[in-house]
Amino acid sequence: LFPCAFRMRVWEASLVFYFTCFIVAEILRWIVRTFVPKPPNSLTVQLLNEFIGTLQICTPMFDVGTILETYGLFGVFVEITVIELANCYMIRDCVASPCPIVTSCYRKRKILRRALYVLAVQITAAFLSSRLARLFFSIGVHPVHLEVATNYDCSTDLSVALTTGAAIEGAAVLLGKCVETVASDRYADSWLQYLVNSSFAGFICALGINFTGLYGNPIVASACTFNCLGVSHLGHLAVYWASPIVAWYISEFVLGVEDDFEEIEEEEPKKEVEKREMKKEIKSGKKDD
Repeated sequence: LFPCAFRMRVWEASLVFYFTCFIVAEILRWIVRTFVPKPPNSLTVQLLNEFIGTLQICTPMFDVGTILETYGLFGVFVEITVIELANCYMIRDCVASPCPIVTSCYRKRKILRRALYVLAVQITAAFLSSRLARLFFSIGVHPVHLEVATNYDCSTDLSVALTTGAAIEGAAVLLGKCVETVASDRYADSWLQYLVNSSFAGFICALGINFTGLYGNPIVASACTFNCLGVSHLGHLAVYWASPIVAWYISEFVLGVEDDFEEIEEEEPKKEVEKREMKKEIKSGKKDD
């Protein structure tokens, strides 16, 4: 579709893809801010932002395989580092991972309802992220992307035993949390903190991508490989969900850092709020009399 497609290099086409993902996310956030008549802390807005953030996290990951085949492990390192660095500045108002949700539910049972809402939104966004990626690839910015768009067969990235894969994914999450904590202590709220975290994410991904795909995030792993050939659903859940969640919980226990997932109650209908306020006014009027 694009005359320049055959002259464009793969990494340039990938940059266009990433840029498109971030632009779409920002447009969706603008739509939420402009057209959703709810306060920013309402459950509706929170869930919409969670959907957008998860979409932004998952969609670029569908290009990692292309970079790996074209540029090897160093290309993956650069790609993941750049994406994570961009997310540090551009992603906001979302969790985009089930790990802190599950561990917070273990500590605070009362947030279970909202956690289920958020998890459902994350799964929906993960499912749609593959459609969004395929839609972009079908445009034909690069012939390699066209091949990906027309290939509907997928296979798991797991090339080792389930126990080994679970250990690798869990260790990656645990090490990532350790690096994140150290970087936060030494370079709090500075660009160095973001650079250290992003570089380590790129390094650990390049280190383990040939064994498990090294996702480090259950929702991203499911977006890319759930229901693919090569591993059962139960095996997928054990490697990419159970192991990272357990590792996240261990990191909170060892490091003493808790990622609290606070409850946000659903907003009441306007009429109910007005009735309650009217009752308060009547009661206060009687007291004055």
